[in-house]
Formats: sequence, structure tokens, C-alpha cells
Amino acid sequence: MMTTMSTYSSNYKGETRKTRAVKRTWQDRRTERLLMRLAVATLFFVLLFTGLSLMTSQANSEYTAAPTASEQIVVVGSGDTLWNIASSIRKEGEDIRHVVFNLKQRNNLTSSSLQAGQSLIIPAE
Repeated sequence: MMTTMSTYSSNYKGETRKTRAVKRTWQDRRTERLLMRLAVATLFFVLLFTGLSLMTSQANSEYTAAPTASEQIVVVGSGDTLWNIASSIRKEGEDIRHVVFNLKQRNNLTSSSLQAGQSLIIPAE
């Protein structure tokens, strides 16, 4: 049987491949997880804020929607007020404040003042 002996030897005592790998401590991993959670939470809130902003911008249009078949259109006469119109269209036992609120909301009114010739849509309920 033949035995081969090598004369190669090394005096290198430095780091080997196994010890060269970065060893992360539990604090490093904890910090990475915390940063990842913060990034995800930030992204979530940005998307949520953007979505809500788009929804509210679409909901608050300057122009009223066209009246449906069940709604009526009333032309405001001279001396008419929103409260007079609301009292003439309210149902028995209905609170007039609720009717005024619905009129203002349906017609995108910011105040209770009306002008002669103005058209109001009477919401169907």
C-alpha cells in the first residue's frame, strides 16, 4: 500500500470562512423587526390617508347630482326661506330641523340663505 505524504503546510492563523460569517445578536434582530414594523405601519397609514382623502374629495362635489325620478324641483320665490320650504314639504310629526338639514345636504348649501329663482331639489324619503 502506498502512502502519500504532503509537504504543504500553512502558518495562516486568521479567520476562516466559518468564523467570518456575521453573527447577529438578538438585539440586532429585534431592531430589524422593529424597523420593519414601523415601515409597514407607515405605509399602511399613508395608504389609508390617501384613500380617505380621495373618497372625501369625490364626496364633496361643488355640484349637486341630478335629481332622480322620485325627487322634486322647487324654484325659490321672492321672500322664501329654507325653513318655509322645509315646513311645507315635511311629513306629519317630522322634525323641521331634520328636513332643513336634508335640504341643505342634498343641494350642497353652506348657509340657509336662498335667492329668488334658485332651484332646490327636494329629497325623496
